[in-house]
Amino acid sequence: MPRDSFTPYNGQSLVLPSEGNVICCGFLTHCMLVLIEDFPAQNGGAPVNQIVDTLGDDAAIIAITLARWDVPVTLLSNPLGDDYYGSRVSKQLKTSGLEASLSVVQGISTPIEVGVVDSTGSRTYFQQRDSEAVESIPAPGDSQLSDARMLYVDWYDGAKILETMERAQAYEVPVFLNLESRYSDAPNLADLLRFTTVCQVSIDEPDASGDPFTIGQDLLDVGIGTALVTMGARGCAVVQGSQRFQIRPPDVRVIDGYGAGASFSAGMIYGFQAGWPLEHCARFATALAGISCGIAGQALVTFDAVEKIAEGLTTERAAKRPSWGMPRTDTS
Repeated sequence: MPRDSFTPYNGQSLVLPSEGNVICCGFLTHCMLVLIEDFPAQNGGAPVNQIVDTLGDDAAIIAITLARWDVPVTLLSNPLGDDYYGSRVSKQLKTSGLEASLSVVQGISTPIEVGVVDSTGSRTYFQQRDSEAVESIPAPGDSQLSDARMLYVDWYDGAKILETMERAQAYEVPVFLNLESRYSDAPNLADLLRFTTVCQVSIDEPDASGDPFTIGQDLLDVGIGTALVTMGARGCAVVQGSQRFQIRPPDVRVIDGYGAGASFSAGMIYGFQAGWPLEHCARFATALAGISCGIAGQALVTFDAVEKIAEGLTTERAAKRPSWGMPRTDTS
């Protein structure tokens, strides 16, 4: 049953239920990262600097990150095949400390992904994603939703997540939606957005652009509570109620930009569940995303290391809601 008198906002940040698990619901793959200097031209080749064994998609990366920091988390993903890649994924999940009850099914193949990352940190990926695997992602049960603090979902898992989001809202579970660069398609995504509490979008992707504060406000205007806009080397912009600010990222040598957005999401969710003010959450998330870009594969970093970097980041506050263009900012 829904929680009695639960209010998700206190004027300063998002307030999660005091107890329960964070549910991460999404597609799961084995991923091989191939690090090179420069992506070759068609029919060309390039020397391989490093190969890293990891996993995806974003929901799994977030679940692992939170589990390493002792946040109770449930990962709901498609079954794994009883094969080599399935065993690699299972081993990584076990090593992370994440307790995931994933099915292993004979006769199916574990989805795989190959990501090629060049010296700028840019990635090109190739992924097996079939409709049957996506449809096999289980929805959280009533007992899981009644004891959940937040639900995380990715837009690219399609209509499968809509029912899950709707049921989460019925149980008054805040929903974190990763919308990536699809913010301009909001009218066609209205069904997803009406169940969304926190929406993360990116303007650091091909064909993505725009004023981050205007994008954030547009999301609030359709009912989103908190809008997070990630901008790569420009950090992030956050819009919630009257709060509007940008966090500049740490100075790091980018090695691998794969999963930076998921690291940011994990940092925000960690801060939300810890009860931090919104700016503290955003500083922590930006620091974690920056650190992850300087490491090939999963960022195995300590909480204290992230906090130390977060404390040194710069916040630029928007002075008012802009009527056009970029808002005036005050630096603090």
